[in-house]
Amino acid sequence: MTEVSSVTNTVLTTLDIGSGIDSAKLARDLTDAVQIPQTQIAQGKIDTSEASISAYALVKFQVDKLKASFEKLNDANELATSSGVSSDVTKMTLSSVAGSAVAGSYDFTISQLAQNQRVVSDQYTATTQSLNGGTAFGISIAVGTTQSAVAGVYNATATASETTSLVVGDGTNTVSVASATYGSIDAQVSAIQGASGYGNLLFTVGVNSDGDGIAFTYKSSGSVASTPTFTGTGSTHTITNPIVGVSVSTPVSGVAAQYDVTGTVSETTTLKVSDGTTTVSIDSASYTSIAQQITAIQAGSGYSNLQFTVAENDTNSGFVFTYKTTGAVTAAPTLTGTGSSHSVSVDITGETAINAPTTTTINVSSDTPSGVVSAINAANTGVTATLVDTGTGANNFRIMLTGETGSNGVFTLNSSPDLGFHDTANTLQVAQNAVVNYEGLTITRSSNALTDVIDGITINLMATSSSDVRLIINNDRSTLKNNIQDMVTTYNDLLTLFDNLEDTEASLELSGALSEDGTFVRFLGDKIRSTVFADSSTTSGSINAMRDLGVNIDRYGKITFTIATYDAAVVSNYDNIVTMLTADTSNENLYSSGSKGLAQDIITVLKGLTDATGIVTAREVTAKTDKVDYEQELVKLEKRMDVIYNRYLTQFGAMEGLMATIDSTKNYLTAQFETLSKAYDNK
Repeated sequence: MTEVSSVTNTVLTTLDIGSGIDSAKLARDLTDAVQIPQTQIAQGKIDTSEASISAYALVKFQVDKLKASFEKLNDANELATSSGVSSDVTKMTLSSVAGSAVAGSYDFTISQLAQNQRVVSDQYTATTQSLNGGTAFGISIAVGTTQSAVAGVYNATATASETTSLVVGDGTNTVSVASATYGSIDAQVSAIQGASGYGNLLFTVGVNSDGDGIAFTYKSSGSVASTPTFTGTGSTHTITNPIVGVSVSTPVSGVAAQYDVTGTVSETTTLKVSDGTTTVSIDSASYTSIAQQITAIQAGSGYSNLQFTVAENDTNSGFVFTYKTTGAVTAAPTLTGTGSSHSVSVDITGETAINAPTTTTINVSSDTPSGVVSAINAANTGVTATLVDTGTGANNFRIMLTGETGSNGVFTLNSSPDLGFHDTANTLQVAQNAVVNYEGLTITRSSNALTDVIDGITINLMATSSSDVRLIINNDRSTLKNNIQDMVTTYNDLLTLFDNLEDTEASLELSGALSEDGTFVRFLGDKIRSTVFADSSTTSGSINAMRDLGVNIDRYGKITFTIATYDAAVVSNYDNIVTMLTADTSNENLYSSGSKGLAQDIITVLKGLTDATGIVTAREVTAKTDKVDYEQELVKLEKRMDVIYNRYLTQFGAMEGLMATIDSTKNYLTAQFETLSKAYDNK
């Protein structure tokens, strides 16, 4: 209709019929007089919202960038960069050196590498060879060993020929020998042994194995509470600890638990057996004996995963649940069903082995080499079985068993039939710990990767050594300085951004975008400043906050970094700086409990500003919502103006039609009057 009215008006105007006014243009001009100012206002609001959205996003990016700069300061291992080298990489290497590693030189002698136990079975003709006449059989694997306590031994240097007094102490008792002249270490030992109170000492005194010093050998096995002392008026004595005293728990053999469970011989019931982790469920069926019920349970899905076996009791009136592995049971087994109820009682209480092997009983349902391998691996005892084709002769298949590395990974296997694992000829390797002399101290570990000898360093033992292997650790603390400088730059960049977003006179992109939200900008600036310059939650010594590292605020609100102050603090208080920034922790996160250090304190606050519920995100969401509202208002305005424009066209079209009718009537009357006039003129 609108297009018809517009075309009609145009035709009438072209034919010089009607008012002669361009009605379509007039309608457009009248509509634009209202629409253009209102559109400009609405579009201005949209543009302002878009600028605000971009500004908030830029603020979020810069705050997150500042947070990232503090994430380089919240781990003790990352404040410095450490590196290390080995004097003989064929004997010892370094796989990781944390920034917290202390610089220095460390000497090691590797006496023995850690290794696991490996044994093989007898030889078999095929992986499917029957080992027990087609009948299932049991295997018992005992893993671990009973460790013995070790008596500590200390060596003290001594000078063979000298005049000196001799004072020996164990931390409780002291033996003193008056000054005398000695010609040998033996003479000094004899003097100490003959002194009053010698028998009360916790150790004996003798010449060491090399004959160049004195050995203090403790009478009782176990760890030593106080290092022995050896002093005198003559030469000084250096004491080392070649054999560390070791205390062990009193051995307790493990016991496999056994439970008696009542049953009903004849009934129709479901059966559900559980060890607290694995459940075996049997659908309802009719039974006439306990043996039938046991057969159904043993055939159920998941039965082999149960921690116990299910068998019939001696009177054939109930069940016996026997645990496969020795140890205390944390959750008693259960047997339920839709038929009669079942009572569970302890027949043998399970006991966890202490300083003794842990024994596991394994059922081998398929009496073949392949079946033995599958059963052992399914038991998860720490012993791994593999089937090996040696490729030699007719009997070329053997089962290899491998334990865990270290002396406590030793294992024994018993079975009937005997599979040959006990034969001396079938032993490929015995389990043993690594033995290393570190700076005069003998240490043992179950692994060749040493992670707890030097803090922050992982050492890999590659081979034994007849002489010292030296590790040299270097520590570069310039990493901390560079990261603080980066933080200062990022912080000042954020302040510059705040200034630009508030300044309507600046010519930069997004300048003044937040000029109407100055309260937000000032709040954010104040919050970040107070957080960065707050005291740490883990102050240490004279180091309490960033100001103690040379970071301060100038008169313009920007922060500065005074290198001289920082350098002085690092030289005298580096450990305190680490504590203040990191709480001496690494790999911290927002959800860690306890004190976290200043860097993580700041990270937590900054994340709270920009996360899903933070003030920056909330402002950004509001701006996006406002933009959508303004866009909808603009759409409504355009629709409303289209209605007004169409109304103008309709009204003007009607006017033009009326004017055309009037013109037609005028022309008709004019023609009639002219005809009449001519008629009278002809008379």
